[in-house]
Amino acid sequence: MVGRLQERLEKLERGEEVALKDIKALLTPQQIDSMEQAWKQQEQLRKTHARPKTLQAERAIGWKTKQQVRIDTYRQAIQDAQAGLLDGIHKLQADTEIKAAKVFMSAWSEAVKQGKTGFSAHSAGNIALTRAGLRQGQTVTSKRDKEVWAMEEALQKVIDGNMTKEEREQKDLLEQHEKALQRKPR
Repeated sequence: MVGRLQERLEKLERGEEVALKDIKALLTPQQIDSMEQAWKQQEQLRKTHARPKTLQAERAIGWKTKQQVRIDTYRQAIQDAQAGLLDGIHKLQADTEIKAAKVFMSAWSEAVKQGKTGFSAHSAGNIALTRAGLRQGQTVTSKRDKEVWAMEEALQKVIDGNMTKEEREQKDLLEQHEKALQRKPR
């Protein structure tokens, strides 16, 4: 819509003749009324003032041609349409997020009813999002999260450095056992 309004505005600015029905075709009834009111004001201005001889005098009293009134109306229509686009994008984004939440929660709830817990239920929700063609939620990390992770990593290095040989063996066995459990089908 904005593109078509822009094309029509460019024709008007170049001075090309555009039929009145074509001008009104892209405008809302309120915008058409606004354009007609602006022209009525110009007609009143023409009854009280003679045509100014200079551009400065025209600007001083607000003198406009029909073409200029139409151009001003189209500029305002483009601004309104662009503002409406942003609102439309925000509404579409909110609707998509709501739909994604419903799909995820439905699949997650079903997985919990089937006895799955934790990561398995979460994974079922993500699979449902993918099947529905919706984007999975992206993890947003804050500055604090990054600092905490860095501290945890530094602390783990200190702990690993202070371990005895037996403690390291026990830790390796535990990690191998956890990996085996993850690979094991349920």
